[in-house]
Amino acid sequence: MNPKERMAAVARGEKADRIPFMPTVFEHSAALIGKTPSETATDRKLLEEAQVRAYETYGHDVVTVGIDVYNIEAEALGCCIRYHEDNSIPGVSSHPLEESLDASGIVFSPGKGRISLILDAAEAVSCRIGNEVAVGVGICGPFSVAVELAGYGRIIMECLDGGKRAHRLLERVLEFQREYCREIAARGLGITVFESWATPPLLSPEVYREFVATYERELINYIKKDLRMASAPLVIGGDTTPIVDDIIGTGTTLLVADYKVDPRAYARKARENNLMLRCNIDPKLVEKGPASDILAAAEKLVAAADGYEKFVLGTGVIPYGTPPENLLAIKRFLVSIADKYQ
Repeated sequence: MNPKERMAAVARGEKADRIPFMPTVFEHSAALIGKTPSETATDRKLLEEAQVRAYETYGHDVVTVGIDVYNIEAEALGCCIRYHEDNSIPGVSSHPLEESLDASGIVFSPGKGRISLILDAAEAVSCRIGNEVAVGVGICGPFSVAVELAGYGRIIMECLDGGKRAHRLLERVLEFQREYCREIAARGLGITVFESWATPPLLSPEVYREFVATYERELINYIKKDLRMASAPLVIGGDTTPIVDDIIGTGTTLLVADYKVDPRAYARKARENNLMLRCNIDPKLVEKGPASDILAAAEKLVAAADGYEKFVLGTGVIPYGTPPENLLAIKRFLVSIADKYQ
């Protein structure tokens, strides 16, 4: 099976030839071509080459194109991004709506920021390897975009002070994201929604339900129904145990069990709700090793899945300097247990 066939089988709940492997390869892809994250994030051709090189190196089962995926919408809407000459990851350095939550300027255009760069690079990657592996783009959930625009402290204050201004901002961001998703889908690319600012204890479950899940649900519903895409995964890292049922309620097609949660409990949740389950190995462990500890973690997660047909093994975001051999060890492990898995 190639990765597309493997993932399609798993999505249907059928046994594939082996457990799929889904490491999150963003800035690490730049290391594979000898460039910095900032160089790669701002050059369409370098971004294309980095993601193709990563796939050629690891043969992972889904390719999500990007380096600093959490910055794209924020930059397009006016946030300044700090780029670096070293191997640091680009990051937001200003919040244009911190003083006033004036959302009138939130209008989508593919010409803003690096949106066209990302779309063009992802489309080029798909042209090169998309016949065998699904290629997609990562976007941010509306709440995470709002945090970057206004700052974490301001958004939390607004949420706790009646919430009217926060909801007004989130509605505008949601419409922006719908239009961005429409552009992504028009190019034949997949969509993954990342909600980096929703991980407990950053938010209480009550704030998550009203100000985050509400808009995730709307966005995922749009992706599935209006854009007619079968896959609409929501990715929230960290210990999401207090909000796991709310995450499932968004309509996500994927339940992520990050390395901080009980994988067996999440496996039960995935089975009960017929969701694909992705259990993540700690990316710092993958970076530092040793290989024996990495493989012990992989074995534990496979055991926790207990033969669930919709299980995939993943990682958090792989650090820039991770030795390729550490990732390849996980891939070889999955190949080595393929007969047992079937």
